[in-house]
Amino acid sequence: MSTLDVSAHTSAPDKITKVTRAGAIGNFIEFYDFTLYGFFAVTIATLFFPQFDSVAALLSTFALFGVAFVIRPIGAVVFGHVGDRWGRKRALMIAVLLMSAATAAIGVLPTYAAVGVAAPTLLLVCRLLQGFSAGGEQSGAFVLVVEQSAIGERGRNASKLVVSIVAGVCCAALVVLVVSALTTDQQMAQWGWRLPFLLSAPLGVLGFYLRMSIEDSHDFTAARANSEPGTPAPLAQAFRTVRRQMCTLLGWVAMQSVAGYILVGFMMSYLVKFQNYLMSTALTIVVVGHLVGIGLIVGIGRWADRIQRKTLAVSLAAALAIAVVPAFILLRHGVVAATIGISLYATTAYSLLIVSALAVVELFPVEVRYSASALPFQISYAVFGGAAPFVSTWLVAEVSTIAPAYALVLFGILGIVVAAIAIPNLPRPTDGTDGTVADCEPGAGTTIHAN
Repeated sequence: MSTLDVSAHTSAPDKITKVTRAGAIGNFIEFYDFTLYGFFAVTIATLFFPQFDSVAALLSTFALFGVAFVIRPIGAVVFGHVGDRWGRKRALMIAVLLMSAATAAIGVLPTYAAVGVAAPTLLLVCRLLQGFSAGGEQSGAFVLVVEQSAIGERGRNASKLVVSIVAGVCCAALVVLVVSALTTDQQMAQWGWRLPFLLSAPLGVLGFYLRMSIEDSHDFTAARANSEPGTPAPLAQAFRTVRRQMCTLLGWVAMQSVAGYILVGFMMSYLVKFQNYLMSTALTIVVVGHLVGIGLIVGIGRWADRIQRKTLAVSLAAALAIAVVPAFILLRHGVVAATIGISLYATTAYSLLIVSALAVVELFPVEVRYSASALPFQISYAVFGGAAPFVSTWLVAEVSTIAPAYALVLFGILGIVVAAIAIPNLPRPTDGTDGTVADCEPGAGTTIHAN
């Protein structure tokens, strides 16, 4: 048996718009920040690891990318506890400030030529702070928004959060493209690469302001008001009551994180170093491909509100398994083909997040929702997503340029199995209702049980 939470209250359009905007800004900043690191991996490798040959330096850069993910589960525990005890709003306000500050700090770091081994050490500290804050960001934003969405609008609103992630990637690429166009190669290596990182500072202030202006959901405030003194920590409660659901989310996010972080953390280096595109050309391919994906993701979000959850999840995992090898093959055949390949890959990879956004609310009861979703999310990111760029670089160097795609096929099959076995369907609202919990069968209440 699995507990499927269907609590939802129809929100006024202006309220859910504010909440969605506040959730989206953090996702935007997180993926802007992490995408910059992936885009500048070759530059960072040269400036912070000059003692190695080019491939070894790139592997060292991606190793730092992966190490930052190790601390994400710790951030998940901390921010999950804050979010379940004192509010989603408070946890997410702290997360967005810390994340943007750590990214801006990368923009002022001295290089290896200036301070020697202290340079990669300081870079590691910034990456760890990024990882810690990100541990509470993405799943927390999903909880914030989907928790306050009417059942019939959850897929649509979840897709808006996914679009904010894609927009963060696009914005990072556009900023890098503009800076590349306005600077020479020498200027880019000296100071141009720093500017995109420094832009995270005002973005963080904006995110803090947007989150300060919202309120937590009715469900959360009611649950907190009814909680008894001496109640065990939310994570302890989650391990006792929803272990199976946590494992389900972990398995799904394993697939999602590998697909996403190969795209975000590895693809630019792959296009430049292994497919021999110019940096500006590769950036254009990535931006146009992602922009095409945005429209398709919005459509998938609307579709998600019209079909059963299990059908949605199986379909999207199967789409990844089917599409990823052709997408990688297209990357070899010129700019137009590569752009189509990125569009295909980006759409299938990012759409998986719609299922994740729905699952964090529908798998877990409100009183443990942040903690129960954040930890499996970030364990999957730490074990699978963080290693994806490093492993992909190794696979391309040692096996073949198409090897990462075949690995993704295996993860797509994993997603199909998880979806078919463990992702439950939402009960259908009765005819003529608005899809809120009082109208769902069986009966009213905050949870239902489904096989």
